Amino acid sequence: MISEDDVEYTVKEPSLKDIDEIVETHEEGSTDGSVSIAAIEVQNQTRKEIEIEKENVTIPTHDRQSWTMRLISSDSFDASMAVEYMNSIQDKPSLTFLGKRLFDLPEKDLDFYLPQLMYLYVTKVDAASVSHAYIEKRHKNDAQFTVFCIWLLNCFTKNIPNRYENHALMLKSLLSRSNTLGTSNTSESLNILSLDRLEETNWTVGSNYGRNTGSISTYHASSTLSSDVDLYEKPRFGPVTSQLLNNQLNFISRLVFIGVKLTEQHLFSSKQEKTIALHSEMNMLNSMLPSSVWIPFDFENTIFNLCVNESAVLNSKEKVPYVFFAEVIRSSPHYNSNCNIKTATSLNQKLKHSASNNILMKNKSYHDSTDPSIAVFAEPWSEKKSRIRESSRYENHQKWDLIPVIVKTGDDLSQEAFAQQLLFTFKELWREEGVPLYLRPYKIVCIGSDAGLIEPVLDTLSLHQIKCHLTNLFRTNGNTATPSLKNHFENVFGPVNSETYVNFLLVQIIFFSAQKNFIQSTAAYSLVSYYLQLKDRHNGNILLDMEGHLIHIDYGFLLSSSPRNLGFETAPFKLTTEIIDVMGGIDSDMFLYYKSLLLRGLMAARKHHRRIVSLAEVMSAGSKMQCFRAGRETVRALEARFHVSSTDEQLQQLVDTLVEGSRDSYTTRFYDSFQYYTNGIH
Repeated sequence: MISEDDVEYTVKEPSLKDIDEIVETHEEGSTDGSVSIAAIEVQNQTRKEIEIEKENVTIPTHDRQSWTMRLISSDSFDASMAVEYMNSIQDKPSLTFLGKRLFDLPEKDLDFYLPQLMYLYVTKVDAASVSHAYIEKRHKNDAQFTVFCIWLLNCFTKNIPNRYENHALMLKSLLSRSNTLGTSNTSESLNILSLDRLEETNWTVGSNYGRNTGSISTYHASSTLSSDVDLYEKPRFGPVTSQLLNNQLNFISRLVFIGVKLTEQHLFSSKQEKTIALHSEMNMLNSMLPSSVWIPFDFENTIFNLCVNESAVLNSKEKVPYVFFAEVIRSSPHYNSNCNIKTATSLNQKLKHSASNNILMKNKSYHDSTDPSIAVFAEPWSEKKSRIRESSRYENHQKWDLIPVIVKTGDDLSQEAFAQQLLFTFKELWREEGVPLYLRPYKIVCIGSDAGLIEPVLDTLSLHQIKCHLTNLFRTNGNTATPSLKNHFENVFGPVNSETYVNFLLVQIIFFSAQKNFIQSTAAYSLVSYYLQLKDRHNGNILLDMEGHLIHIDYGFLLSSSPRNLGFETAPFKLTTEIIDVMGGIDSDMFLYYKSLLLRGLMAARKHHRRIVSLAEVMSAGSKMQCFRAGRETVRALEARFHVSSTDEQLQQLVDTLVEGSRDSYTTRFYDSFQYYTNGIH
């Protein structure tokens, strides 16, 4: 720190114009026309004056644009700011400098905002011009980045006015070509493959990667671990060849084609026929599986086998989504599947392991084993992985893994993907602020405007499944009462009678741990439901996992959209009597804990509200997503729900208002009844 003794003094020559202005001011203030004494003294004093000026201190004279440049060049500038300012900055020098700063930001952070980056590229020519160099550089060395850009362009160019299409299509053409030429470089490779043309496509298989074989290989059936382990473990980043790019695009296109074919009613009249057709298609795809293809939820995996007989057609009214399971080798140097296998040694660990197995067995009984689409998720995930691994040729490989994927066609998943992006942001900001709120966002990859891949939420039961099972169980036992969620908690997590005191204490711990998880997740999804105005919250769209967490799925209606646009669900969030009963009742300490989490979550979200609002601002411009049907008013209403100008006391009052407006809401109960009588959802 600089002391007063260290301050340097400089002599400054004042401007004569400044002195004359001072004299004129005093003259104008004089009523008798005479010059004031102060003015005369100023005129007669020496032309030099002593000015104290501290070293290295300057008076800021920057305009608003200069301050923007300072922010962009600062260390606190991050990916979220880059997207927000790319959307809002008007002057070209600042925008150009921002484009250069993209190269300095972590690639992983920018990849999270890739939907916004590509949407701005499509809708704003200025943003496209400054981000093009960065996109082109990443394209040359990152195949995952390239295929995501192509898929996002497919999605966005069909959902915006035609006047934005030209430069976006030029970018798509550029991305479809690699900087290193391969053997297959035809435009046909980007199209969805048909059955009669599949064998004609130059898919390279296994160890023949890089050669134009043009034939089906039996590589997967005959190769050994020692001969091809390096193929699957090799680093995934490097020059993008056209062969690598085309293989991945063709593989995903084939998955989409299978989903489209299953929807053809004239070919398959029953679910059993669709399942047989699915297995046949997956078997054909597996026999021709190209090398170096991956599940695009992340880039650190390489597929070596599709579990054909594990795939299943899922229940849906109009569409035919299906699930498949892929055996992969992880390329991450830090991944070790053997680390997930823990051996219980102490008595406490053995008791917990026994209790966990008991919960698994009880949850398994809730599934209808006669329905393949339900039975496929009935088996606990750890058991399914162990069973499939035992029959795998990579059984002993420490980087072996199994990835489940749901393929959905006929629907635009861009809104669902946007909702999950918001959930990931909420989860991260609450983690940064140390608020123990639990969210379980899941990954969605949009392949185009009518297809996508969805990550399943495993080891869960819907509230519909729980209530349906308990109702049947009650009726079988002659009990005419209506089962509640609390019955399920007591049945699965305890409390139950035990022969030993140690076991009793353990069950109590498990129950209260599940109750705490339930409250933390319910509070998180209550806030998300309020902020995003989630609708269609029937019990088929709410899950419960094996640890007691409540998880919401299906974000087809949010912000300014609702089922049939009626806006019937008027409560801020779903808070029924049976949810409160699991917490211990409205007068319990745990319910007070729930309200305290709401307050802490509101305060943390208010602090970081721009990270949420800016995403909505970018995606709302010219969007055809139903959640933005109200236009700019949607974004204004979203920002207003963060109550930025409210005090902490006012937020406390807001919590009370939200809880009272949601508790046992009439519209919530009516909507659940409507779903029960029309769709059979308990």
